[in-house]
Amino acid sequence: MLENCEEIFMSIFKRLFFLSSILILNACMSATPTQSVSETEAPIETVQPQNGMGSVSGQITDNETNAPIPYMFVQAKNNEGVIVSVLSNENGEYQITNLATDTYIISAHGFGYKKSTTEMIEVKSMSNSSINFQLSIEADVASQVSGAEWLSVLPDDDETRQFILDCQGCHQLAWVRNVYKGWQTSSQWETSIKKMQGYYGPNTGFPIIGPMDAPHTSVWLEQYLTDDVTPPQPLPIQPEAQNIRITEYDFSGAGPHDLVLDANGQVIVTGMFSNDMYSLNPDTGEFTRYALTSNANPRAIEIDSQGVWWIVFGNPHQVASFNPQTEELKTYPVGMYAHSIALDSQGNAWANGHFKANPGKVMMINPQDGSRKTFDIPDNNTSNLTGLPISYDLRVDANNIVWGSDLNWNRIYKLDPQTSEVIHYELPNSTSGPRRFDFDNDGNLWIPEFSGGRLAMFNPVAETFTEWETPTKNAEPYVVKVDKARNIVWIGYAAANRLARFDIATQTFTEYPLPTPFALIRHMAIDESTGDVWFSYHHVPTYQDMVVRLQIIN
Repeated sequence: MLENCEEIFMSIFKRLFFLSSILILNACMSATPTQSVSETEAPIETVQPQNGMGSVSGQITDNETNAPIPYMFVQAKNNEGVIVSVLSNENGEYQITNLATDTYIISAHGFGYKKSTTEMIEVKSMSNSSINFQLSIEADVASQVSGAEWLSVLPDDDETRQFILDCQGCHQLAWVRNVYKGWQTSSQWETSIKKMQGYYGPNTGFPIIGPMDAPHTSVWLEQYLTDDVTPPQPLPIQPEAQNIRITEYDFSGAGPHDLVLDANGQVIVTGMFSNDMYSLNPDTGEFTRYALTSNANPRAIEIDSQGVWWIVFGNPHQVASFNPQTEELKTYPVGMYAHSIALDSQGNAWANGHFKANPGKVMMINPQDGSRKTFDIPDNNTSNLTGLPISYDLRVDANNIVWGSDLNWNRIYKLDPQTSEVIHYELPNSTSGPRRFDFDNDGNLWIPEFSGGRLAMFNPVAETFTEWETPTKNAEPYVVKVDKARNIVWIGYAAANRLARFDIATQTFTEYPLPTPFALIRHMAIDESTGDVWFSYHHVPTYQDMVVRLQIIN
């Protein structure tokens, strides 16, 4: 660990450094709760609470200098596990409005400072509780950076890109350091890698890890990831990212892999590891559970025009339809471990074989008669890539053309169901790792390059790619959703504890920090009536399973 260095760094120089750079270097993760809290008059003009609602406001300052601290998270958590978070402004001031009358634990934390927590407080109707926080500096800032910062310690080359593809799809690199209280030796790395290869290697039933050389990779990791290495600090929080409200709902099941919004604004979530489905009422924060068959392993979901849920059942090799009104469940064997589900305008469901190769497989299910038709996806491995293609996302465009991504083989493809013709398009840069993409209003594909650290746009008419590097390096862009009403691309990161917004018109990024560490985002949904963004944290092994809502406050 860095304890000796940090004791020195905790000198006057360190304190001045943090206070002078806090406007530049902030990203938010939790730390140890031990700070004093005082209640005084609110330092800012507060918004008056509505009937049945209350608010909390105050200021965040340094406990020794009394200087205000901007861009710290302040959180209100109720007894049901719902957490509402806001950021302090440039003067360290904050206000959490529209809190239902209840008892809450209020806390404050942010990069470079220890977490401070109050006792339970009661929020009363039409009243404001004033709570000020004084925070002390955190010595071990290396424990607060995300996986993206630690990945930046590794060389910027294809070996690192392949390591991200093979070993970073389920958990953050920072989580490994957290579990082991420091970095492992090469022998410990080798043991861990061989253990993972036993679960997910090329010769297993879930071969998401390619033919990795465990001894070589272990020595390589030990060379760069050492306890005396200082990772880069997170990028500054942009002023325009301060006006957010994040609500985190403690997920009732296990493994909230995918989510969608139904016509009534309910959030439908797959319980991948609890073998059930859930509906979240955003107004009450209550989850309704829908039981499925044992070992259903629901991973992907879409909702058709009749409100029927179409779900991928991974382990049973099935696609299922579920009517939430009648709770009628129909299953369709597909003979493969499917990964994604898509619906066309004719009501057909489409699924792809996650590990199928030579050739790959895509299946169409007709719900009217239950018939299924399989389409071959030729390998066409022109770049002589190793391992499996790892068929990933599947989407159907406005013309009923089926599009897919091959995560490991660095390409997208389109399938014309009328002719069965398949065309592949390889991404411009090697080992980019295309995952979950979406279409914009013009039919362009917006693609997250997971291991490449870029956002790509593919124009299907011109058959050209345009790419933008994400502001945070090695953020692991995992999923993209397009807000078609506002012409905005949202990018869910797996490694940076952030969510990104890309304005198509201005071609500019804004990154929004998230209050929970190891916030691995696999799927998102956009409420186009409000612009709210919904997503879930699904870290494996489970860290904190949550369903999350991000609102931009104007």
